[in-house]
Amino acid sequence: MGGQAPPAPIPPASPDKGAPLLTIGTALRFALSRNPELRNSADRLLSTRWNERAVRSTFLPQVTPFFAFEKSDETGDRTDTYGVLLSQQFLFGTALEGQAVVDRRPQAVGGEAYDGDYRLTLRQPLLRGADPAVTAEPLRLARRSSSADARALEVTRRRTVLLVYQAYLGVARQQEALKLAADRVQRSRELTEFSRARFSAGSVSRLDVLRAEQQEASTVVAMNDTENLLDDFRDLLRRTAGLVENESFSIEMPPDLPLEEPDLESAIQDRMDRRPEAVEARDEVTDADFALRIAKSLELPSVNGFLTYEASGSGRSAGDALHPRNPALVFGLSSQYGLNNTILHARKRQAEIDLGARKRNFDVLADDFSREVRRAYRRLDALKRNHAIAVENENVALLQAEVARLRFEKGLSDNFNVVDAENLLNSARLLELDSRVSILLARLDCLYSSGRLDVNAFLSLP
Repeated sequence: MGGQAPPAPIPPASPDKGAPLLTIGTALRFALSRNPELRNSADRLLSTRWNERAVRSTFLPQVTPFFAFEKSDETGDRTDTYGVLLSQQFLFGTALEGQAVVDRRPQAVGGEAYDGDYRLTLRQPLLRGADPAVTAEPLRLARRSSSADARALEVTRRRTVLLVYQAYLGVARQQEALKLAADRVQRSRELTEFSRARFSAGSVSRLDVLRAEQQEASTVVAMNDTENLLDDFRDLLRRTAGLVENESFSIEMPPDLPLEEPDLESAIQDRMDRRPEAVEARDEVTDADFALRIAKSLELPSVNGFLTYEASGSGRSAGDALHPRNPALVFGLSSQYGLNNTILHARKRQAEIDLGARKRNFDVLADDFSREVRRAYRRLDALKRNHAIAVENENVALLQAEVARLRFEKGLSDNFNVVDAENLLNSARLLELDSRVSILLARLDCLYSSGRLDVNAFLSLP
């Protein structure tokens, strides 16, 4: 029997036997603290929150003290000027401005070396910009940026949970598939040895030996491919969970999810309130509505009212100079309106068009999410039915393989039926394994599409 190849080694049941156990909960906690994409999203959120604080500070009272001096080249007299500037922009549009200035002239004749001047002005837009949304828009946009990045971070966290589960279950699936492949190689090797023994006894033909050897070679090739794919999934899990490159670990198949998926009707009804993407799309409609309000307000003529209180004085000290003398209260209006307002009108029309487009996009997104939920639940139902069939099919295939092997060992048939039954048994076992893993992934998809994927619940897993 020339050309007989030496038996291929059978890999161990667990490639990293003895390595530290990496549970699904630990992998998730590692991913949410180490995953590079997730950390980038968290950094973006931190940056926008600092920007929001900076914008909010512009609506706080602004106090700017100042000091200056000058010296005349002709007389050598020196004048010191110091004071404070005050301002406050209110969110409802009113602006308050004030200043207090003192000039000090040490060489002044008569002892009154200090001149004081202070004023307080209140301004209020009456037409253009009178809508409080115009003044508060920078702060609203800063808050919207923070909320948008917070939702983007939450979406990234949920997708990270999905990716970690997919990679973890991929490793678990390939690990079990490798066990099945090793068992298949062992069974094929036993068939080859028994076929050779019967050929030596003259009870089977050379064709049976060749068939058994070919079956054994194909099982070894399939085992090698399974082992290689297992290494690929392990690398994917290391990358997704933020583990060290080539870090050794062992895993175990997760028994169940920490959450139950809701019924279909509840999932569809709450999808737009629980999905961060839907909440963000709704806020984008609100953004467009605010943009239209602002465009309409800015298209109006500019009419501003102001009220100013001012006083000035002189004295031997700064306090005397700032003592109210000659006070005046001034009230007035200022107005302007450009004759060519095409740009303002165009901005208003653009805002109206954008608002309509975003409303349509929101309605389309609602329909898309509804279809996504229904598709996920249909797939889950189909996988559950397929798994029941796969379990029954595996039992039948196992019985068929045992009967075929028994008939061959008793000399009632050749090994063709054994080879065929072994292939069917392997396919049935892989089908049952795939459907079992796919059910977990489909349940995750149902939780994600319905917006019920609570990251904290998954982090509590052991």
